[in-house]
Amino acid sequence: MRIVTLLNQFGRMADESTIPEIGALCTEDVEWWMPEATWQGREDVLKGLESMRELGYAGPASRNRHVITNHEVHVDGDRAAAHSYFQLLSGGTPSSILAVGSYTDELRRGDEGRWLLARRQVTS
Repeated sequence: MRIVTLLNQFGRMADESTIPEIGALCTEDVEWWMPEATWQGREDVLKGLESMRELGYAGPASRNRHVITNHEVHVDGDRAAAHSYFQLLSGGTPSSILAVGSYTDELRRGDEGRWLLARRQVTS
């Protein structure tokens, strides 16, 4: 349940929170792969996510919303694999679907027992 909460929290924070707050959900060596970009390491990932905000895809100013569903989670000790679907909905009226895809995630339990995102592959 904690992993599903983390995945949902990540989507909400992409829409509502600051980039450093999102970074607290990631390992230092996090990797992020999308069809149009690959980022490695927390600093690089956060710069990449900031660029997505600058393009208007995420962040409070966009009014867009990430909707994440159909979570499948498999835990093996301090590591976990997760798969989920996402939709990116526009904040305008009427709302429209901007993107549909899936997340394939790897997570690791951190030193304090919290799950953190270690790898994300975004497929659209």
